[in-house]
Amino acid sequence: MLHRDVPAAAEVLPGYTTRETPLQARLTIDVVIPALNEESFIENLLHDVNMAKQHGWFQIQKIYVISDASTDRTNDIVQRVARRDHRIELIKKRERKGKQDSINLVLSLTSADIVLFIDADVRLANEHSIAKLLHHLRDGENALVQGSLVHVHPGFTLHPAKLAAYFDWILVDKIRRRKAMSWWSIDGRVMALSRDFFRHLTLPRSLADDQFIFYSCIQQGFKFVWADDAIFYYGPPKSIADFSHQWSRYFFYTKKSCQHFGEELIRREMSVPGLWRIIMSCLARHPLCGLMWLIGFAISRVEFMLGVDFDKYERGFFWTKSGSLEDTTKRAK
Repeated sequence: MLHRDVPAAAEVLPGYTTRETPLQARLTIDVVIPALNEESFIENLLHDVNMAKQHGWFQIQKIYVISDASTDRTNDIVQRVARRDHRIELIKKRERKGKQDSINLVLSLTSADIVLFIDADVRLANEHSIAKLLHHLRDGENALVQGSLVHVHPGFTLHPAKLAAYFDWILVDKIRRRKAMSWWSIDGRVMALSRDFFRHLTLPRSLADDQFIFYSCIQQGFKFVWADDAIFYYGPPKSIADFSHQWSRYFFYTKKSCQHFGEELIRREMSVPGLWRIIMSCLARHPLCGLMWLIGFAISRVEFMLGVDFDKYERGFFWTKSGSLEDTTKRAK
């Protein structure tokens, strides 16, 4: 059996213990999947990662699933899949401590050259998505790479959360093509970090993981790149309440980030010139989706002003429920 010393609050369940001698590779990669009650998604993502093409210049040596005290079948599914893929290790946290804590735990364990974080409710567009993402870290010039996250058109539906989420993606895609790094384009669903960058990184609970990582990259003078050709899919929030929650916590963490990093750095680097012109242009092209987005956005502003769930955000608890990805990936293909 493989044993690893971890904090008392966590338990490591190793995958299949008959290990092959790893191939020599120039760069070693650890894939990290934070998970909280992801029984509907985790097996599909592990399958995608297992099927991902590797090249002679990199090797995926570990696939960590960090279960944040999950109470559904997430742990059982990961253990079953681990019997077929010796790289998978399940780390079970007995007490929920949030995504930031999960990231810190893995950063304290990993020996890899690159750590690739993928949210459990994400799917790879194809077997080359990971290789295309990691290619931007191959020469050592970049320290942080974000995957190209795509929300496919929801088709004919009156589901408000699906319409609002699609409009949100339209905005983000248009904005990031004008400015690669902004308040709107930061997303922690898929991101890869070089060891030079992450080895001194410790995430505080009271700041969003993605904002803290991206702002630290700017502050420390490291280079960031958005990998347009490394495509990953993500599903919509389950409800308009989940959508508005995502935005209200964004406002909360942005305010916290301004306090931590300084408003001058963030407002200088992250503002988007002509933002409302972009929003109005998208509204004119997609009125129904835009209307649902405006409703969800307005609700989020009210939640933020009332301080809804601020106590949870302060402790790093900000999971929201995602809708199914099955129809999304089928339409995209």
